[in-house]
Amino acid sequence: MKQDISSGKVVRMSRRASFSSAHLYSNRNFSEQENKATFGKCFTEHGHGHNYLLEAFFEGRIDAKSGLIINLLDIDDLLKVLTEVLDHKHLNFDVPEFKETIPTSENLARYCFLKLEDLRQAKLPQVDMRLYKVRLFETDDLWVEFGAST
Repeated sequence: MKQDISSGKVVRMSRRASFSSAHLYSNRNFSEQENKATFGKCFTEHGHGHNYLLEAFFEGRIDAKSGLIINLLDIDDLLKVLTEVLDHKHLNFDVPEFKETIPTSENLARYCFLKLEDLRQAKLPQVDMRLYKVRLFETDDLWVEFGAST
C-alpha cells in the first residue's frame, strides 16, 4: 500500500542569506568606563563591521501537489527584502530600530526573526507553514538563535 507522506509530521527546512553591516556598542546611560568594561573592543567611536550569515528555519507539512512546505523562491524573496535593509549599512545610524537599541547579536537576531515573520504573514498568508527560529552568525564562532520556541 502506497503511503501519502504529505499527511505526515511537520518537516523543518532552513535557508541561508548573508549581509554585511557595521555596528557599535554603547549605552548612553553608562559612563565611558562602564561602556569599555561592558563592551570591550565593541565600544568604539565608529564601530566595526561583520559579514553576517542568517539562517531562517521554517516548518510545515508537505503539500501533496508540490511536495514542498514552501517554494524556495518565496523564502528567497522574504530573505532578500529583510537583508536589503541591513546590507552595507551601519546599524546604529541607518536602521531605525537600532537608534535606541544596541545592535548586539542577540538584538539583531530578534529583529531578523520579527521582521521576517511580519514579511511572511504579509506576503504569504495562504501558506501553511511558520517561521520557528533564526540563527545569526556574527563570526564563525559566535552565533545566536531567536524564535518562537527559544
